Amino acid sequence: MAKQNRGKEAFPATQMTWITARLDEGEQGRRVVAHHLMEVYAEPLRIYLLGSSFRNAGEPEEIINGFFANRLSRNDYLEGWRTSDKRLRRWLINGLIFYIKEEFRRQKRSGAGLSEEAEANLQDPADHYRAFDQAWAASIVRHAMSEAAARCKEENLESHWDIFVRHHIQQQPYAVCCQDHGVDAARAAVMARTAASRFRDAVRAHLSMDGAEEGRIDDELADLRSLLQ
Repeated sequence: MAKQNRGKEAFPATQMTWITARLDEGEQGRRVVAHHLMEVYAEPLRIYLLGSSFRNAGEPEEIINGFFANRLSRNDYLEGWRTSDKRLRRWLINGLIFYIKEEFRRQKRSGAGLSEEAEANLQDPADHYRAFDQAWAASIVRHAMSEAAARCKEENLESHWDIFVRHHIQQQPYAVCCQDHGVDAARAAVMARTAASRFRDAVRAHLSMDGAEEGRIDDELADLRSLLQ
């Protein structure tokens, strides 16, 4: 029973299932959600900053850490997302831009001199969403790989995962993959499909947590693949 519960916890089925459940737990749940957001979205946000007109606003890591600390300490920040119709990654980018503008204004009020470029950034932020989306897609895949590998280990499917990685990531033919596991190529292909289903479950869960509608998950998967090409 415990394993079944952990499996459900790892791969929530619908958009708000996991995040909503955590937020409803109160402060501890919000910390769990905040940790997830920082793990998945920090690097994509950094890449977004480096490609945008905000790139000279300061050290990207400091800006992003400040943004997360500021916004995620507010009880109403993620509640606002829950009641909006925005994708989570768009909500975070918009929040980051607002945060940077607030910091610019705070510095100006305190008498700190801003460069002409910084002033221009405040008025004319460039949005390089595609670079962010590509980085987000790569982050989703990395986390999904890690989660699927852990799930396969929990379900005693390590050999299935190893064959999946060897065939789909390392491009080894099944005739080679099967040799270390005492199975033939046909069986290896079946084992790889089992592991692949765990990986797809993990990707679908991340897409759902970002706000993808359940009925459009297959389209979202296609969009994700196009971003990674």
